[in-house]
Amino acid sequence: MRKWIALLLFSAVAVTISAAPPADVHAAIRQYREALKSKDLATLDAIWSDDYVFVNGHGQLRTKADRIADIRSGASSIDSITHEEAPMVKTHGKTTLVLSRVTIVGTYSGRKVAHDFRSLHVWINEDGRWRLVFNQLTAVE
Repeated sequence: MRKWIALLLFSAVAVTISAAPPADVHAAIRQYREALKSKDLATLDAIWSDDYVFVNGHGQLRTKADRIADIRSGASSIDSITHEEAPMVKTHGKTTLVLSRVTIVGTYSGRKVAHDFRSLHVWINEDGRWRLVFNQLTAVE
């Protein structure tokens, strides 16, 4: 009986340890931010899920098609994204939530931004590849 309890406890610890976010989600975030800054539409198209939704720093709701059109036209352009603190990362199955505080300088939907934001990303792992399905920026006062 004690062996079974020990085995169950060990299994619970192993599950808890493996629930930590994999390093590749951090790599996906870095790749995403670089693609935004360099206006790499092919990479952004691959990162954003087909049903991707973005709430920008002005509170506007943008789809994947909207964002691609905004970047292509120059209405949206990111000059810099700077982390103000380490992101909080929570993984639940194939879904990872990333909350961070960032300073963004650039333009969203034709309006200039140079502000601190709370940034929430919702990533999903599809066949070993991280895809961004939702993100929202909230201005920090």
